[in-house]
Amino acid sequence: MEFNSNDITNVIKNRRSHRKYLNKEIPDKILEEIINCGRNAPFGGKPTPDCQVTEYIIIKDNEVKEKLALNYKDRSFIKTAPVIIAILANKNNDPKYEEYILSSALSIQNMIIAAESFGIGSCILSCFMNYEKHLQDKIISREILNLPENIELVALLSLGYKDNNEEIMEKKLKDYNDIVYIDKYKNQKD
Repeated sequence: MEFNSNDITNVIKNRRSHRKYLNKEIPDKILEEIINCGRNAPFGGKPTPDCQVTEYIIIKDNEVKEKLALNYKDRSFIKTAPVIIAILANKNNDPKYEEYILSSALSIQNMIIAAESFGIGSCILSCFMNYEKHLQDKIISREILNLPENIELVALLSLGYKDNNEEIMEKKLKDYNDIVYIDKYKNQKD
């Protein structure tokens, strides 16, 4: 049997982060489809609504986007992105489940693949979950989005139709055989 990549694997392998977008609105039906792909990602617990912890805020308001840029130069592109989606984890939905970040990350992955399939570029932005030196930035972001204590801000996802004038660096990966092991880890020096 001959192996050939398919549309989905090609989308995954060719997707890159985009920070420059056309001034073109994304139709609500496409946004809904992108989020529905995120909602269909695997999540911990039973496949029931009470175990689904990931929630979303669609942000189109320029003032909110401006504030979420936090005056960081490397985040300034979110001011002009047509849409920002805040990916959240509602820790009350399944209080015993502590791997909510993993569930939300799987949702994000599905969303960026879905966006790419529509020709929409995306870029994931950290929300400083693990950076104590950015604690104030996290507090400010939570206040901007009016998040209660039980809601964790996992990440922001910028979305927009790609500007073909954006210079995208070529992605270079380690060699497959340098990072894939069979049955157990093998030190490269062995």
